[in-house]
Amino acid sequence: MNIIIIDDEKMAIDVLSMMLKRLTEFQISIKGAFTNAADALIFLAEEEVDVIFLDFEMIDMHGLQVAKELSKNRPSLQIIFVTAHAQFAVDAFEVEATDYLLKPVHEKRLMKALAKAQRKILLKAPKQKKENLLYAHTLGSFYLLDVQHEVVKWRTRKVRELFLYLWLHQKKPMLNVVIIEELWPDLEFEKATSNLHTTIYQLRKLLKENSMKDPIQLMNNHYQLNIEIDSDFTELNELLLQEEHDETSIQRLLNCYEGDFLAEEEYPWAIQIRLRLKQSVLHVLEKYIANHPASNSLLKYNCLQKLLELDEFNEQYMLLLLDFLIKKNNKQKSVEHFKYIQAKLREIDMPVPGNIQKMYDDYIIGAT
Repeated sequence: MNIIIIDDEKMAIDVLSMMLKRLTEFQISIKGAFTNAADALIFLAEEEVDVIFLDFEMIDMHGLQVAKELSKNRPSLQIIFVTAHAQFAVDAFEVEATDYLLKPVHEKRLMKALAKAQRKILLKAPKQKKENLLYAHTLGSFYLLDVQHEVVKWRTRKVRELFLYLWLHQKKPMLNVVIIEELWPDLEFEKATSNLHTTIYQLRKLLKENSMKDPIQLMNNHYQLNIEIDSDFTELNELLLQEEHDETSIQRLLNCYEGDFLAEEEYPWAIQIRLRLKQSVLHVLEKYIANHPASNSLLKYNCLQKLLELDEFNEQYMLLLLDFLIKKNNKQKSVEHFKYIQAKLREIDMPVPGNIQKMYDDYIIGAT
C-alpha cells in the first residue's frame, strides 16, 4: 500500500511513520509526509497513493475539507482520519472515510484500520471481467459490455428488453406466446409475432458479432439464450445466498447494490425481481446490524444510510440512524437527521412518531 501522512504536527508524523514501519504484516511504502495540506494536494495530483492518514484539525486547511476534495477526484483513495477529538468521528462518515484513529494512536487499532483499508482497496478494484464474456450491469443503470469492454449499442429498445428477458429466464426455454404477452401485450397477435421474429433476428446478429456462436436456440416454439454472461446481478445473488455475513461481505454488498435492479427501465415483468432483490438486501442489512451491535462504526453507519436510502419513509430506519448519531454524541448530525425526518414525513402528512421525538428531545435537553 502506498501511503502518505498529512498532519501539521511534525512529531505526530514521526511517531505514526515509525509505527507504520514496524508493521511488517503489511506491504507499506510511505510516499510522503506533509505538514501543509496544500502541498499534499499538489503531490496527490501527480502520484498514485492508496491510503492517506489525515489529521482532522490543521492550521492551513480543515481535514474534512481536504477529504471532500479528494473524494471527488480520487474516489478509490482510502482516507483514515487521525484526531484528538472523538466527536469528529461521525463527520468522517460524511466523506465515507475508511476509519478514524484517536490520538495517541495505538498499534492494534492502527493494524485494524490498515486491514480495513486493504480490504476496501481490493473491493473497490475494478472487477475483472471474465475473458470472452459479456458483462451486464443491472443494479441502478443498465448497460452491457462486449468482449472488448465496450458498451453495447442497441439497435432498438425492444432488442435490449428481449435480451434482458431471455437472459433472466435463461434456465428454461420461453414459449413464444409468453414472450409476446410480456413484451408486446397491446399488439395484435400477428403483428406481435412479426415483431418477435424481427427482434430475435437483430439480437442474434448482435450477439454473433461478439463471437457468440449459436446464441439463441429455438425448439418447439421455445426460445432460450445460450451464452454465459458475467454480471453484478449474479454477484448480488451469490452474496444474498450466504448464510452468514462478516464485514467484508457486507461491504461487498453495499458496493454491489448501487441501486435497484433495472431501476431506470419500465419493464412490468422485472418488477417482482426488483422487489425481491430489494427486500433481500434490506433483510441482510437489518440482520447484520441486529447481530453485530459492536461492528465498526463506519460500516454500521453506511448500512443505516443504505437502509434509509432504499426505504426512505421507514420510521424504524429513521429511529435507528438517530439513535446511532446520538450514541456517537454528534449533535450537529443528530439535528440534521431530525430535520430530515420532519421534512420527509411532512411529504406524506405524517407527524414525527412519539418515540423519535422523545429520543431527540431527551438528547437535546441533555446536551444543552
